[in-house]
Amino acid sequence: MALRLLAARRRTTAPGGSTGLPRVPRDGRPLVCSAEQRRIWLAELVAGPGAVPPVTAGLALDGPLDPDRLTTALAAVLSRHPVLRARFAARTGSAGRPDAEPWQTLPAEPPTAAETATVVETLDLTPFPEPEREDIARGMAVSAAGQPFDPATGRLLRLTVLSLAADRHRLLLACHHLAADGASLAVLLEELATAYRSGPHTVPPGPESPDYADYAQWSRDRLERVLPDRLAYWRHQLAGAPPRLLPDLAPPARPGRAEGRSTATAVARVDAATMQALRGAGRGVPLTAHTALLTGYLMLLARAARTAEATVGVVSGGRPHPELATVVGCFTDLLPLRVKLHGDPDFRTLAHRVRDALAAALTHAAPFDRIVSAVAPRRAPGVHPLFQALFVEREESARATTGGTKSGWGPGLASRPWGQEVDGTAYDLTLAATTGPGGAELVLTYPRDRFAPGAAGAFTAELADLLRLLADNPDAPMSRLRTPEAWRPAPVLDDALPGSRPAPTLDALDAQAAADAEDIVADSAQALSRRIGTASASVIESVCALWAEVLGRPGIGPDDDLFALGGDSLAVVRIAARTEDRFGVPVPTGLFFETPTPAAFGAALARLVEEHHHG
Repeated sequence: MALRLLAARRRTTAPGGSTGLPRVPRDGRPLVCSAEQRRIWLAELVAGPGAVPPVTAGLALDGPLDPDRLTTALAAVLSRHPVLRARFAARTGSAGRPDAEPWQTLPAEPPTAAETATVVETLDLTPFPEPEREDIARGMAVSAAGQPFDPATGRLLRLTVLSLAADRHRLLLACHHLAADGASLAVLLEELATAYRSGPHTVPPGPESPDYADYAQWSRDRLERVLPDRLAYWRHQLAGAPPRLLPDLAPPARPGRAEGRSTATAVARVDAATMQALRGAGRGVPLTAHTALLTGYLMLLARAARTAEATVGVVSGGRPHPELATVVGCFTDLLPLRVKLHGDPDFRTLAHRVRDALAAALTHAAPFDRIVSAVAPRRAPGVHPLFQALFVEREESARATTGGTKSGWGPGLASRPWGQEVDGTAYDLTLAATTGPGGAELVLTYPRDRFAPGAAGAFTAELADLLRLLADNPDAPMSRLRTPEAWRPAPVLDDALPGSRPAPTLDALDAQAAADAEDIVADSAQALSRRIGTASASVIESVCALWAEVLGRPGIGPDDDLFALGGDSLAVVRIAARTEDRFGVPVPTGLFFETPTPAAFGAALARLVEEHHHG
């Protein structure tokens, strides 16, 4: 089943017998953005700059580094990939007002030396005590990675050079997700090393070489043909899914008061023998490391949330055409993966379900923002739609290539990967697994204001322990493979007494989790109404009319839910812009998630208008 679905996906992603990607004209006019770029653009319009963390790569260079030569090499790389200097802006919609849909405009000329110098920042750490420089460099790298980009300026890449000594440097390459993905950074660093070692001989793509803009047009044209059927699949697949996964990890001592960084990480390792045993537990066909690790993650998440199913985000996409192998750009998107754990399955059985679910999801891959619009889930402030836990796998070979490059930086310069982190996440839990011959490294990223460090560390360690149990007992039911669950909050005394109350069933817990998640929206709207009061009937009527105009759905009532009506990020941005035009006050897009009905939104809007007019 899984192999047939994957084969079908390969057939549907073939370029239809064409010998190459069509080239879009380069006449200075704005060009369409890919579906991947559109998702990122809308996410930042709704949640603000930096809502989607940049992609980064760190590199340690030992030996004398020539700064001028490095800048010249970077200019050659920027010339080769126009997307790194593309300018993004909203299209012009009806009545001449900006729409939320993005355009991109490519640079007409190669970058000058002065332009390239503006994207390179050199920080001298030699005044600090030598033993402290490495830790200081890591902290500065996190800070540098967190600096937002402005897509309107055409500067979507930054190179930070941290000088620890005359012959010791740390490089951080950070790029806006509009212009690159993780695999693109491996391409960029390899080309940067080649240009530094051999000189700036890289020539920008000519008419016979595609770049990302060609992919954007080709993929959008193709998407329009397959999207209706794929969205129908997702509506069916996610029907009835719980609106939120709530893992019961112990909270921090002072919830909501974390200072400094907003996220932290916990790390565990899985040895090579365990990974080999897990992969060999497939029925007839060896499991991939991705499937094996994802199965364990889903199992532990469901146990932590006391549910009989879990929905996790996975990364989809890739370069679907041979000509795109060395093209820089964003080729990845997200898919929700819903897996049911009914029947107390063993590892072999559950891994088979996960493999089939993955194959089906990839076969029906669609832009994530379009899936959200089609499914129209209940939305809550600060809660990622459809899934709140993410799984990402990275191959160790790719990481090594990204760090050291295949060809090296030249005589006298030794390079190696340099670990660094990005502060910020849109998810409750993100598990990044780096796999290779030595096993797997598991890195769990979590928000510090939601989970205690000890709980996150225990969860990650127990995931590694659970994977070892699964490797040793692939035919044992889930219920027999218990771990200490040291990540749970300490029980209250009554709960700790034997027989004090019956354990709830998984169905009851699922129903309670769904009710709790829906209450988030209702409670916030009720609290806002009590605090603000009732908006006038005329304001609510205006809001109903405006929403109907944007959504193309007449007859919207005061208590209708924006997102149940099909509202999405694009609609939110459009409604916010038109509300500002009509009422003369800026409207934060986050307000729509707190007040998703015209009655609640009208109350909030009335308060905004009153505050605006009275200072």
